[in-house]
Amino acid sequence: MKFHYLLVDDLLEKGEFERRVEEKVAESGDLLDDRTGAMLVVKDLGRSHIQIHDLPAAPSLACFFAKVLSIEEPREFERADGTTGIVASVTVGDETGRARLTLWDEKAGAVHEIEAGDVLEILGRPKGKGKVPDVTAVAVEKAACEITCDDAGAPAPGPGGDLEVRLIAIESPRTFTRRDGGTGEMVEAVIGNEDGVFRLVAWAPAVLEGLEAGGNVVIRGATAREGDQGIEYSLGEAASVSRSDREISLALDTVADVVEGKSYSLAGTVAGVQPPHAFVTRAGRQSSVRNLVLADGTGEVPVVIWGEKADEHLVAGDRIEVYNTTARRGRYGDIEVHLSWGSALVLLAQEEKEVEVEGTIIATREGIALDTGDACYLLAEPLPIGSVVRARGRVHRGVICLSDIEAVMPDQEGLQRRLDQFSGRP
Repeated sequence: MKFHYLLVDDLLEKGEFERRVEEKVAESGDLLDDRTGAMLVVKDLGRSHIQIHDLPAAPSLACFFAKVLSIEEPREFERADGTTGIVASVTVGDETGRARLTLWDEKAGAVHEIEAGDVLEILGRPKGKGKVPDVTAVAVEKAACEITCDDAGAPAPGPGGDLEVRLIAIESPRTFTRRDGGTGEMVEAVIGNEDGVFRLVAWAPAVLEGLEAGGNVVIRGATAREGDQGIEYSLGEAASVSRSDREISLALDTVADVVEGKSYSLAGTVAGVQPPHAFVTRAGRQSSVRNLVLADGTGEVPVVIWGEKADEHLVAGDRIEVYNTTARRGRYGDIEVHLSWGSALVLLAQEEKEVEVEGTIIATREGIALDTGDACYLLAEPLPIGSVVRARGRVHRGVICLSDIEAVMPDQEGLQRRLDQFSGRP
């Protein structure tokens, strides 16, 4: 009854409203339920349901029935105070037209509970007077009634049902702030199978507890949406995830395939990498960006990594896979691939190797390193800058862990010859 009382709360007290609803139910011989009784009381007070074509002339709060035509995947955004919110849009219609329904935060998180074809009873605030009015949802409930509506032209939802996929990456739980000041949690993941690579959002993080990236799973109860980067999936509390023993192969693109405006998954070697660069977003939040070059047998492509992924320890020579990247033009007109929300970066395992080297301890942007002239290894434990050493140790991903080290006296004659070359002496 709270849903319908909001339509008339300026006309009578809540207790009086509930009393009138009880009278309606009693007068019917208990043939009516509370919901129907509440609708009749609202109608008696002159606040009955309207149709979509009446929304532009409706008061600040209106109630109407509509059929779900299409659903957009919820997306995150930053508020002016730096907090994160969630918003989703649903296109609905009836015999008289269509409307765009906007749902915020916890309502957006629950959008996976509805699907195209459902009929909703909507309490909302109309804010648009165009051909397709905008309505901000105050309350939404499924309704057991029929609506005849032309579905032509409405985007069809992607396939749902059971999915057998590889969990390519799983992010840590992220907290978002609702408009009412409360908080909620969600987990973002990237999944894939022979049909492609997809973004997955779990609005009930518990469904992914105990699972690790790289494992194969069966997902039941996923809801598919058509997003900006293709099909995206949502999981609610009713969904379930279980491990699978089936081998799942993922199709990867090549650098030569990359063209502007499409999404790609690539594998290759880091040919060059720059340190992360910290910056402040428009909302005042700290973030990071990083540039590297990915090479495979068909060519090289610049890669731009945004957010927490930019802080991953990467060195030249690393073998990596990147999933759900977007190709776009860079500031100089070159094609770049970008990793952000819905993307994944996977660092492939590499073996350690034993080396015996001689070189100078230097400072680099990445840290203290041992420069041999032919290679430069980051030191797991720093040594005094300027020292010349002979060392033995194990190298893994460009970092050397020393097991034996001895100081080397500089070659005075060799050093003088180099100075003479620079000064031009014969």
